[in-house]
Amino acid sequence: MASKQNQCEICFKENAVGHCETCGDVGENCVDIHKKGKVFQTHTVVLYEAVKMHEDGGDKTNIFMRDITEEKCKQHPTERAIFLCNVHESMICGRCLHSEHIPCVKEVVDLLKEGITIDCEKVNTMKSLLMEVKDEILLLKNEAEQSKDNYKKTADKCVQDCMELGNTIKRRVDELTSGIRDGITDKHNENLTIHSHITKLCDEKTKWCDDEDSKIDNFVDNNLAGHLYLMSRHFEKEASDVRSHLKEMKHKHTFKGFDFKENNVILKCLFEDLDEVCEQQDEVTGSDDGNANDVFASTPKINKTRRELTVLLNQAKDELDNSEKTRKQFEQKLLKAKQDIEKSENTQKELHDELKRVKEELYHSGKGRGVVKAQLSPMQDYITWTQPTGTVDVKKTLDEYGCHIIHLVFTFPDGIQTTHHPSPGKPYKGGTFTGHLRRDPEGELICRMLKAAFRRGLMFNLRKEGKVDLDGISLYNGAVFYGEWEVYDAYTQTLKAELSAKGITAANIEQTEELYETLTVDGR
Repeated sequence: MASKQNQCEICFKENAVGHCETCGDVGENCVDIHKKGKVFQTHTVVLYEAVKMHEDGGDKTNIFMRDITEEKCKQHPTERAIFLCNVHESMICGRCLHSEHIPCVKEVVDLLKEGITIDCEKVNTMKSLLMEVKDEILLLKNEAEQSKDNYKKTADKCVQDCMELGNTIKRRVDELTSGIRDGITDKHNENLTIHSHITKLCDEKTKWCDDEDSKIDNFVDNNLAGHLYLMSRHFEKEASDVRSHLKEMKHKHTFKGFDFKENNVILKCLFEDLDEVCEQQDEVTGSDDGNANDVFASTPKINKTRRELTVLLNQAKDELDNSEKTRKQFEQKLLKAKQDIEKSENTQKELHDELKRVKEELYHSGKGRGVVKAQLSPMQDYITWTQPTGTVDVKKTLDEYGCHIIHLVFTFPDGIQTTHHPSPGKPYKGGTFTGHLRRDPEGELICRMLKAAFRRGLMFNLRKEGKVDLDGISLYNGAVFYGEWEVYDAYTQTLKAELSAKGITAANIEQTEELYETLTVDGR
């Protein structure tokens, strides 16, 4: 027979639906408070229906969990949650269904109408699945235990291998330092031997000096002049021999110095290599795809030493240098071939132009006389040329004010007049003519025009009295800056007009020739 239902020991307003290990019996609202309140999070609440059964005079209590359909709705505590909404995966009551879950009505299951009962087959399937999970848990635990033991052995072996490697490195270092120590000891022993030889010789020669000194004192004390005279005859030679022996010993037996100096660069490389001489390889006993004993890829193995890599690097450099030399040789050959082709094309063009010119001359044979006159015209100009042989020296310099100027010096030495001059065979007096120009684009242009006039024999002539003078062209020898601007600018305009009257203009001169030079024009 069911006992009278207990009251909630917290609010005393409703029947108890569960039991809290801390608070005692609790009602439905107080159960919700336990679920939401932070102070109750450590409390343990068990929902039940208590029925006391009296059997054999004993008092036993059977505790039954309420089914899900007996639970109250969270939104409406007075209603039972008898519906399951598959859309929201939640238990709801009738009021919830008609208020908030109308769109989900097709996916709502009425658990009371469905007549849900315990499906033994499903229970067996669930229990079987739980057993499989427990077996997998047990298997993983056993594998972990086995792996722990195996990797403990591996760790011990790695430590042992590391210690053996350290001992191997130490032995090798001991061997290297032992060789160095032996070399130092050998040199020290050689120095000891040298010291012994020198000491022995010095002792012998010191004894000789003492003996000789004693003899001299004895001869002097006993007034043995004859013995002293005989001794002095060879004394200097014997002393010289002793000195020679000392020099020979000093030259032949030289102490060998030694020093122990660490090579910091090699040591740095060695320590860096020691960091990589061995490595720890990590292993994982499981992976996302279920495969065990996966191993991470380690650093690529270095199969060559630094010396071998250095040799390979030097070989690569040599090959690169050789290839660069070969490339330059090919470039030179290609350039020469291009030049040969250009010369060939130029020669072909010249021959073609010459052939065309000959054809034109033959075709226009009637105009041959005019061509001859045109060819004789320069010769006629030369026949009237009265400018003697002279030299012009063009320099860039500074004037007294520190301004940049072009300095022209025309020099004519004394000479004999030729047939082109007014009085052939008579001597003439030379001279020096100086001119200044600004060192700017206009000054450089005028300078080139003066040089052109001088080169063509149009700038100077010989007077009848046999004196060199300017021929219709003036030179400016004053300041080109500082108060002389107007004079200089007027001079440049006058000079251009004088040169233009002689056929010298900016259009008919060579403007790419060297400006600053020494030029000689032969007036013969």
